[in-house]
Amino acid sequence: MSDEFVEVRFTAAGVPWKIRRGGRVWQAAVEPSRHFERVNWWEDHSFKIKKGAADPIDFAVWRVQVRLGANPRSDLLTWDLVEHPRDGSWTVRDVA
Repeated sequence: MSDEFVEVRFTAAGVPWKIRRGGRVWQAAVEPSRHFERVNWWEDHSFKIKKGAADPIDFAVWRVQVRLGANPRSDLLTWDLVEHPRDGSWTVRDVA
């Protein structure tokens, strides 16, 4: 699993479309799927739930299949894009 930060561009419908990783731009080749995972707040000491606050404890994970640029001959890779809702950043997890 990688904690590499990436830049994500979305379609008008809010679906990941282009991902900048390691100085290269990758493009979604297949419609991504989304699920949600829960923060292990009991293990994450930086996560504080304030009484009455709306701190998110679930975060989005998009499973994307990407190709380098728009090259149809590029290898198809599968990644999970992990949302960090507290700061709006994204990291990538390689899927074996």
